[in-house]
Amino acid sequence: MSETLLLVLCLSGAGLISGLTGFAFALVASGTLLSIRPPVEATALVLVCSILSQSLSILRLRTLPPRATVLAMIGPGLVGAPIGIYLLHDLNPALVKVGIGAFLILYSAVVASLSADFRVRFGSPWSDAAIGFVGGVLGGIAGLSGALPTAWSLVRGWDPRTQRAVYQTFTLVLQVWALVILALFDPLPAALLQDLAVALPIVLVSVLAGLSLFARIDQARFRTIVLALLAIIGLTTAGLALPSLLP
Repeated sequence: MSETLLLVLCLSGAGLISGLTGFAFALVASGTLLSIRPPVEATALVLVCSILSQSLSILRLRTLPPRATVLAMIGPGLVGAPIGIYLLHDLNPALVKVGIGAFLILYSAVVASLSADFRVRFGSPWSDAAIGFVGGVLGGIAGLSGALPTAWSLVRGWDPRTQRAVYQTFTLVLQVWALVILALFDPLPAALLQDLAVALPIVLVSVLAGLSLFARIDQARFRTIVLALLAIIGLTTAGLALPSLLP
């Protein structure tokens, strides 16, 4: 399979899933792109395409997140991201990824066993800020900034559009922040422009297709899809990291 076709298929799948659920673009696309592009180019390509995906979804859904909630999450998240990058020097990334993966699997199983209208009683700006900070740290360590806010949004008692507005706004800001940090420390390669000329139209079409599917599903099905995707992300994250911890 040619690299161009692989690029098209990878971005189409990531865009469709992102349009449907509002997250996981980077997680779906990163593995393939890192295998066919240099690390800096692949990371920059994922970030730019994911930023486009998040921006398009937010504009199309036309739902504003609760201002107090999203501000409480974003500020600590911006602080947590460079802390996560710094901790990479002292922590074993594989161990962190296995822990995150195990948490996502367990979380998905527990929430799936609860009633569809379950909501936490301790949701507040303080708990939102804690989720944002940890999400930022996990983004710096393992590129998983959106996983925890997405999981948290499922149990806050919001409808699917509000859930997406919260975690997509958070993810969008954190990814712009990550792209700025990347550009400051690693000059972006000229070849990135050629990839973007191919990638952006593909992302645009696939995200719109995913949003069209989202408009046709009810709240219960959306909850099931998000929980299933969180569990798959957990399994993939832990499964890929586990071999490096084995003797």
